[in-house]
Amino acid sequence: MSTFPIQIDATQLVYRFFIIPGITDVWTDSRNVQTLALQPGTYNFQVGSGYFADFTFSVTPEGTVDYDASFDAFLSGRGSSTLTIVGFQVTLDARYLSGSGILLVVPLTNDDWITYKTCRMVPASFYSVQQGSGEVTSFTFKLGVGGNFSYDESQFGGFLAGNGTSTLEFLGYPILVDARAAQGQGLTIVPIWGMPFTFTAVQFADLLPAPSFALQVNSGVVTQAVFTLDPQGNFSFDSSLSPYLELDKFNGLTRLKVKGPLPS
Repeated sequence: MSTFPIQIDATQLVYRFFIIPGITDVWTDSRNVQTLALQPGTYNFQVGSGYFADFTFSVTPEGTVDYDASFDAFLSGRGSSTLTIVGFQVTLDARYLSGSGILLVVPLTNDDWITYKTCRMVPASFYSVQQGSGEVTSFTFKLGVGGNFSYDESQFGGFLAGNGTSTLEFLGYPILVDARAAQGQGLTIVPIWGMPFTFTAVQFADLLPAPSFALQVNSGVVTQAVFTLDPQGNFSFDSSLSPYLELDKFNGLTRLKVKGPLPS
């Protein structure tokens, strides 16, 4: 079957790369308009590993672009040889969080971390973020074809705000970590990107739900003191760590206290 040169213009989007599954085998630079040889048929659009957008487009037997009318708000180019993926203008606000904010997709550079950004994104049902490199948070959210964010408020305990709007706030859950008894050099929480090492060994953190966080009290050595945070705001650790850690309250704030030197 013959192919046609179809231009994909994703330059307005926040993502640095995209994939047309089955066509591009590697990450394709979205900062430049790309020309792909496409056969007539229907295609998906992917902005990260497992991140499939909630739309498809097609190439007609005449070599022009087509798509459903319900996608007109964020796509353009019907009847031409260029698909422009405009996306929706949205705002991501992670200013409450500790560290450098959130990472939306990979591959990454330091410039990809978002603290506060108004940008353009495509509709997708299962977005997730990272607050630390390599650790995906324990929740997903959706950007609908109407341009608004949504998530199940009954499943989440208040660490997000902006349901039904184009602005999503990542509020997180606060915790105070007191590692003075660890007798280390100080404290940081791994793998939160951009969190400083404090030599007081007492650290306030605002975290998103994720499977594991670890305490680091000496440079270059991550301890076995691992704790988790669920979407309802519950901090916990394995019972085997009870000799080393305890959870209590300090002026109404959840506090994780270290009882003594930590195993590494």
